[in-house]
Amino acid sequence: MKANSTTIFSIIVLTSVLCAVPVLGQDTMNAEMKTELEDLVDQYIAICEAKSTLLNSNSENIRRSATLACVKATYCRHHRKELVDEMVKQNIEPKSYKVRRFLSEKFLDAVPENNLAAR
Repeated sequence: MKANSTTIFSIIVLTSVLCAVPVLGQDTMNAEMKTELEDLVDQYIAICEAKSTLLNSNSENIRRSATLACVKATYCRHHRKELVDEMVKQNIEPKSYKVRRFLSEKFLDAVPENNLAAR
């Protein structure tokens, strides 16, 4: 009877350990994914800041685009942590085009389009 109890207890402990391993692996994947998303957000901010250098262009359309890029960069910089957390929560893949789309949509949700037209 004691041998059966020990065997059953050993099986329960082994099963619980094996079930915990995928959870630990998932945490590592989430941390790596979050780091990649943070890097992609930083790249997006850098691209927007590079576009904002065109504020002194002779073209009105380019100046408008540069102003919009400057506002996007400011928005993303100020809300970086919340945006990354939301992307992790929504399981957004760390791909440049998916991150750009997510950030653009969040920006347009936060800043009404009629406010942008006035700039």
